[in-house]
Amino acid sequence: MYPRFLRFINEAHRDGVMGDARYAVALSKAQKLNRFLKIIRRPSMSLQSFTTDLVLQYRQFIQDEYQYVSSYPKLYPRGDGHHPPMKRLRDTTVVHDLKLLQAFFAELENTGEINRSPFRRISAEKRRHIMHVMYDAPIFLRAGELRQVMMTTVPSGLQWAKDLFVLNCAIGCRISDLLRLTMDKVSVSDDGIPYVHYIPSKTSKFQTTNQEVMTPLIEPALEIINRTRLNLMGPNLKYGKQRYNKALRQLLQLCGITRQVNLYCQETGDNIYKPLCDVATSKLARKTHIDMLNKVQINYYAAGLHQAGSDAVFRYTNLELADRYALLKAAFGL
Repeated sequence: MYPRFLRFINEAHRDGVMGDARYAVALSKAQKLNRFLKIIRRPSMSLQSFTTDLVLQYRQFIQDEYQYVSSYPKLYPRGDGHHPPMKRLRDTTVVHDLKLLQAFFAELENTGEINRSPFRRISAEKRRHIMHVMYDAPIFLRAGELRQVMMTTVPSGLQWAKDLFVLNCAIGCRISDLLRLTMDKVSVSDDGIPYVHYIPSKTSKFQTTNQEVMTPLIEPALEIINRTRLNLMGPNLKYGKQRYNKALRQLLQLCGITRQVNLYCQETGDNIYKPLCDVATSKLARKTHIDMLNKVQINYYAAGLHQAGSDAVFRYTNLELADRYALLKAAFGL
């Protein structure tokens, strides 16, 4: 079971179905399955022996794996990047793990290695339950809060996090793409507008053309790029995301971004409320960018600058570079 699951993941990466980031996550999920098989004392289980009941048992294991850490210390080493689970996992993580396993069995079924996937034996009602995800309301900074961050003087130890966050808010790309940018990706259009251009890594292997995303650079972003030369986290990016998330929360707390936001608590089945600075992650900048631009586009539509029903009102990427430059300046109040 485990070696074949690992082969499925490796082949998906080799064939371009999985990008590097998704591949790394999938490998960790394979290790999780391996721990499960060892804990139930069936490490050499065959594919045909993985029944529907085991799918449901594995789901429970994923959710509450933290309960096994103290009993199986050899399976949960600490240090060197290993972080054993310490609490019940959110439904989103559980569902993502199950969907990867479901895709694995679907391929086995398609190739004739098994007669029928154990997921197909789960009732439709139960499948809806175990694959259900309750998403939180989107969390982003309001325009005034972003300006507050931009205007706040921060200690030298947090300046890198401020630069990274403000630049990401201005560009709106995924953090992985931002950290891959180099100065040769910074250009100036024929009409004098500076911009960055890149192919998004998450979707690059699925594109049918080599068309790049082109995002104009407003003054705050250009100043950061010229000052840092896009050396935003230094040469050592190991554990960079965790380091950035921690620094970002410190930055927002220092800037007074303490507005209460709601998060869904699956234990109580209700929302809980926490300061935004306590729950911020690297995705916050991208969400802030999209929200600010969307609001400005709606204002453009309301002002009659686009015809009713125009795709440009809803699809930022349909605008010309000069239009997007004006849109960004309006969103940032420049």
